[in-house]
Amino acid sequence: MRGESPPSGRTGAAGLMTVPSSGVRLAGIEGLRALAATSIVVVHVWGFSTPGGALGSRYWIGNAMSSLAVGVTLFFTLSGFLLYRPFAASIARGVPHMPIRAYLRNRVLRIAPAYWVILAISALVIGAANVRDASGTLETGWLTHPVSLLQSVLLLQDYRPSTMVIGIGPAWSLAVEVVFYCILPLLVLAAARAARLVDDRRGRVLVLLGPPLLLLCVGLSGQYAAHLLPGSPLAGYKNDWHSVIERSFWAQADLFSFGMVVAVVYTEVSDGRLVLPLHWRRLTVALGLLVFLPCAATIHQGEQSYLVQNTGEALGIALLFAALMLPDPATTKPLRAVRVLEARPFVAVGLASYSLFLWHHPVINWLVNHNLTLRGPGGLVVNFLIVGSIAGALSALTYVFIELPALRRKRSTRRAAVPEPAAVTPREPDEAVAVSTAPAIPQSQA
Repeated sequence: MRGESPPSGRTGAAGLMTVPSSGVRLAGIEGLRALAATSIVVVHVWGFSTPGGALGSRYWIGNAMSSLAVGVTLFFTLSGFLLYRPFAASIARGVPHMPIRAYLRNRVLRIAPAYWVILAISALVIGAANVRDASGTLETGWLTHPVSLLQSVLLLQDYRPSTMVIGIGPAWSLAVEVVFYCILPLLVLAAARAARLVDDRRGRVLVLLGPPLLLLCVGLSGQYAAHLLPGSPLAGYKNDWHSVIERSFWAQADLFSFGMVVAVVYTEVSDGRLVLPLHWRRLTVALGLLVFLPCAATIHQGEQSYLVQNTGEALGIALLFAALMLPDPATTKPLRAVRVLEARPFVAVGLASYSLFLWHHPVINWLVNHNLTLRGPGGLVVNFLIVGSIAGALSALTYVFIELPALRRKRSTRRAAVPEPAAVTPREPDEAVAVSTAPAIPQSQA
């Protein structure tokens, strides 16, 4: 256990623990956030920091770098799992779920303060925001137009072509997350009401699979709608309606669904209601790689149709995530991969991953504007070290002085005492881009 992080739940009779909105901290989660955030930084350094554009296909590194864009999909998978899990556990067990009002308040405190501060500095102080000129071309500069700035503040910039991906460019995915945050309570309330109509737990579990199935259908329909408009895969950053749809929750909703399914399975395994077969972990890893690798190898070359690209990647990632996170009642010894993810560097980056995600792109823009990046494969390494150092330092400051004060204002959402598996340790933020509310970076677990 982390000596600097007090437990987030209270143990009572019969080993029951009260579960807040954040539940308990699953070992390896911060490490996964670190991998997701770092992969996105690498992709953007490769794509934007090299003079003359991204390194071309003549370098083997090109296709490898572009495939790291799956970091966004991993973030969405984590959000689906971590946010749905406490709701799913409550409904499956037939106990009251967390208060929706507290949940929504906590979401605002989690994302708004750091985002608003970093956006203000990028747009109004250092002139490193994304803006579009009169012809619609995306460039770097000060974002001072009142309406456009307000759209970015409210994460509404991607709802019309003329302001697509302005402000902090990667925040398009944050806008998608916000829609998921808002829709999830509606799905939960509907599932909770439907669960009251069934008499047994098996029926409640089937009800819980309804929301992810719905989001899967929504996402596939959005991808198909984008496919009908002019544009190709990965062309979703232009000032056109194809981009508006492709970067919207409509076309991204399915990426949350598989993580939500894993959340339901996690609850059933934790409570001993589902016994996984022998060697299930190895089989899950093999199946995950079998699904993920072909999609990752072809998506970023624009060769796959919309109905098999990101959805296939998300399914593969969810299978690998399930193999890593699902508890094994036969042993309490953590997996070797989990122990690696719990190493101090991974945890430290994971804690500040949200700020890192927001800071790195404005930092790249500023460096490019001042001709402080280098060419070629060697320059790519140097550029990554420079961006990582500057964005990392800014992220640490933002985490300490902006995120933590806001997180301390989050309200407890403890409601019911429910059993948790012995394989988990106290405490875990309840969203993919979140960080711990501990006052300092904790020690790594043994």
